[in-house]
Amino acid sequence: MSETLLTRLLLAVGLLAGLMLGTGNIAAGIALAVLAGAATWLIRSQNLFRPHC
Repeated sequence: MSETLLTRLLLAVGLLAGLMLGTGNIAAGIALAVLAGAATWLIRSQNLFRPHC
């Protein structure tokens, strides 16, 4: 998984969270934002980024 892919996934989840907040579903928006943050932290802490050689 590359840094660019992670960035794109975070943007997509952020857009979904914003959509949920915009439509009034606050719990789903907060849950998506927390999920994205936790997934990012786990991926980076486990060093899952491998350089392409």
